[in-house]
Amino acid sequence: MIKDLLAIVDTGENDAQFVTDVSGFADFHGAHLSFLLLSPVPTPDYALAFDPPYVKLDEYIRRSADKEARLTQAIRHLSGEVRVISGDVAHVLRGIPVHARYADLALIGPPAAYGAGKLRQKAAEAAMLWSGRPMLVLPAGTTPRPFDRLAIGWNGSREATRALTDAVALLAPGAAIDVLMVDGAAQPLGHGIEPGADIARNLARHGFRVTVDDLARGPGSVAETLVEAACARGADLLAIGGYAHSRLSEMILGGVTRDLFGESQIPCLFSH
Repeated sequence: MIKDLLAIVDTGENDAQFVTDVSGFADFHGAHLSFLLLSPVPTPDYALAFDPPYVKLDEYIRRSADKEARLTQAIRHLSGEVRVISGDVAHVLRGIPVHARYADLALIGPPAAYGAGKLRQKAAEAAMLWSGRPMLVLPAGTTPRPFDRLAIGWNGSREATRALTDAVALLAPGAAIDVLMVDGAAQPLGHGIEPGADIARNLARHGFRVTVDDLARGPGSVAETLVEAACARGADLLAIGGYAHSRLSEMILGGVTRDLFGESQIPCLFSH
């Protein structure tokens, strides 16, 4: 059950659709909505690591204050609030998981909703890796509805198990769950002898309608294969474990998590 939401935004001006989407999402679930406004102080370090050009301090202060006022106006009809994290980038990123721990779900919008794309990436990683709470990436124009069908990207890992547990807590009773594996292989310490069978039996005992699909990876990425399969099955939500492999291999090889942080046709829930 969703009762407390944290939507992460920055001082950019292109997130009107995301603000509308998360407000509707909160209203649909009868949840309290807090906006977390990231307002890093513009410094040479910020410009080099994130998004130039940096702005003058008075302009930075004005943009942050204007954005806070716009957000406050946008949620005037809801039970909600606006919180601001200001300071250097390291301070801002450290603060994100602290705020996310006191919400049921952290919400991130699509890349176009942010003025600083690299900051969005780091903010999403901070919320997912260090808060202990799930994070939901909402596509633009999401229409809120009950979560009646879940697609879980399953690889037998601890992270996938955490994502499944978090996602199940959001589902309607008796919902359908599609266990999606990509090139799953039998292994004693992974999928088991019959890939997907054990987790399917566990979910069925809880009253869910479960199907197991071992997908062949298509010409695109694993992320694209999962999204296509989830959409084809009419899923309301796709859940995966975030950064199930080492961070070094993710940086070198890309990775499903990073791919799904981008544009998607379906709400994607990440847990770690």
